[in-house]
Amino acid sequence: MAVFVATVETGSMAAAARALELNATLVSRQIQQLEEQLEVPLFERKGRWQRLTDAGRQYHRQCRSILEMVQEAESGLGGRQEQVRGLLRVHAPVTFGVQQLAPALAGFLGAHPQVRVELVLDDRVVDPLEDGYDAVFHLGPVLADDLEVLALGEQPVVMVASPQYLERQGRPEHAQALLEHRCLGFLAPGSEAGPGDEMPDDEADGLADGLASEASEDGGEGVFPSTDESPAEASELAPAIVLQTNNALALQALALQGAGITVLPHSLVAADLESGRLVALLEGCLPSAEPLSLVTASDADPASPLQVLIAWASRQFGLPEAADGPRA
Repeated sequence: MAVFVATVETGSMAAAARALELNATLVSRQIQQLEEQLEVPLFERKGRWQRLTDAGRQYHRQCRSILEMVQEAESGLGGRQEQVRGLLRVHAPVTFGVQQLAPALAGFLGAHPQVRVELVLDDRVVDPLEDGYDAVFHLGPVLADDLEVLALGEQPVVMVASPQYLERQGRPEHAQALLEHRCLGFLAPGSEAGPGDEMPDDEADGLADGLASEASEDGGEGVFPSTDESPAEASELAPAIVLQTNNALALQALALQGAGITVLPHSLVAADLESGRLVALLEGCLPSAEPLSLVTASDADPASPLQVLIAWASRQFGLPEAADGPRA
């Protein structure tokens, strides 16, 4: 197409070949192939003299329009790429950040070489405004109503124990049976007891406040309803939380060593489940996933690196309906 347009606008195939820095024979061959493909002559030829046919003039107008649109699109992308530059401070939970976010960010940085990212991974609940982050990937409910929240996908969770533990302690068949088991829980950020302090009652009480808080990686509460107990009854269960930690990798290591039952992100233990090193438990007695959100302080400028990150995160981690953008 570009060769044909150049031939028309330079006046000859030889001139087009010089303008495009191509061999004249190659230009002639491409014009001939184009006419064969279209099944219509584009030029009337008499010796070295040639002029456009009616079909050639119509095709030239269409080609010129298409090429101009292509050039405009490429120029627009080039200009946008030049505008998207700057530093992004991003926060995420450890397990999600290590296993999913960090590997995916390699592609984001490759597509936007002028953008720099500071990625902080820990399991604290942070506020973009107070803690100085441009974007926060958050697992669990978002309670603040003064932030922009983009609902992304969901992160599956699963209750697990090792075969060695189950052989020693037996396999729980319903939520009530957890009262007889040793459980490992997630320690909510900011709730660590000091030397000599007792564990707060609201952390020891309830199946939700023990195992369920681990599943969210941010200390969020939840209830594991079972087929035998109502949600209200299940929430009154108080299994023995023999150990709490603020890190899912530590819980995984403890579970693999037979220390007890815990709830972990499915992505973290998928290989352990497949190999048989861990066993899934009570799959009908707990939420199957935690919501994932991207939280920002305010609407981003369309040309800002934050807006580019939001659009990328929606494509990378989002549900189909999340592509419409942030909601208040």
